[in-house]
Amino acid sequence: MSDLSKTAAYTTFSRRGQKCSTRSSEAPMKLTSRARNAVAAMADMAAFGGDVPVPLSDIAVRQGLSLAFLEQIFGQLRKAGLVTSRRGAGGGYLLAQSSAEISVGAIVEAVDEEIRSTACVPGAATGCTGSSTRCLTHKLWHGLDREIETYLGGITLADIAAGAEAPLKERAEHA
Repeated sequence: MSDLSKTAAYTTFSRRGQKCSTRSSEAPMKLTSRARNAVAAMADMAAFGGDVPVPLSDIAVRQGLSLAFLEQIFGQLRKAGLVTSRRGAGGGYLLAQSSAEISVGAIVEAVDEEIRSTACVPGAATGCTGSSTRCLTHKLWHGLDREIETYLGGITLADIAAGAEAPLKERAEHA
């Protein structure tokens, strides 16, 4: 891939021709490494932890993650009530609930990551057009955000540990 294509940007326009947003073509909507690593670490605990506290150093080795980075993430996960910690010899972290009760969406939310495909700031009086109006495609992208939230909210750590691939497909077939 050329350097030019890596830095290319695209602009969207409202129905009236007003500039709506400019976004880099470098993944305009992407789950951050913080969120991905939080999910990986929690899935590791679901798969390998059981009722025994899991040291972050073990997760770091198995998942190839920085221990310092995991410490930051687990501070947020603990504050959100998703994990508990035990100090001392044999200490580590435990899931605060069963793996079937912790969704990927809850983990992403706990590490303060927001997945948004719109350029608009939620709750702001100004839309992505720079005025009080929203761009023509706002509802499309907002609907995508809701679908992503639903999808991540429907996948649990137990699903991941069991190797589940596509829970939404299964739900659609049973509907």
